[in-house]
Amino acid sequence: MRVIAWPATDVGRVRSHNEDSHLIDGELGLYLVADGMGGHAGGAHASALCVDVVDKVVRKGVSTLSAVPPQERGATISEVLAAAASEASARIFDQAAADPRLQGMGTTLTGMFLHGERAYVVHVGDSRAFLLRGGSARQLTNDHSWLNEQVQAGLLTEEEASVSDLKHIITRSVGFERHVEADVTSASIAPGDAFLLCSDGMSNYVEVDEIAALARDHWYADLPRVCTDLANRRGGDDNITVIAALVCNDTDQRRPPRATPRGSTDTLPPTA
Repeated sequence: MRVIAWPATDVGRVRSHNEDSHLIDGELGLYLVADGMGGHAGGAHASALCVDVVDKVVRKGVSTLSAVPPQERGATISEVLAAAASEASARIFDQAAADPRLQGMGTTLTGMFLHGERAYVVHVGDSRAFLLRGGSARQLTNDHSWLNEQVQAGLLTEEEASVSDLKHIITRSVGFERHVEADVTSASIAPGDAFLLCSDGMSNYVEVDEIAALARDHWYADLPRVCTDLANRRGGDDNITVIAALVCNDTDQRRPPRATPRGSTDTLPPTA
């Protein structure tokens, strides 16, 4: 099996700069969304550094999978993904400590790694991953946010949380501390399954049932832009990044558009 992925990223209607980053590494089978925080320089740098570090650590880690017994490869992949998130956190934390321009920077991280007949999801923060299957959508990640913790504790209802002004408060991020504990889960996959990864600039406006309906009514290639446009129409108060990834068999002839990580805005401004 292989994956075809299509991305969209947008500054939204309120922010002046896009601090999201994303990565599509089809050769490796790695797909990432990161939502930076900490101001224009810090947020953009943190998210870009995160996807770069995770990509490199995962590539190095899985290069040795052939030497791992098949029954142990799932556990090894999970360990590699968790280590990649923690390495990214250490790099971001250390750079923020060394450069006053970057103090307070951090980022969310939500990604998928495809290996064999399983998809492994790594997650920190409140970006989200969804599995689209059989006309329905299911959220695979659990938000590391204050509101979600209140809902889980029974102190708020989901309806109350959905209209709260405190959606931006997250309780876990990459870079806030040198080490971060990432959630790593896995799911079996088959041709025809699809995944949607997004920053909260989309998920704050589009519910899971709506994602399922949009996926039924549009080509997967168009889904990221359709979701982005809908989030903008409903307010667009944050940057929006969406990746749709379709699981295909090896005989599928479709090819995605060439996709690369954001580049020009990822570099730090020169020191004054």
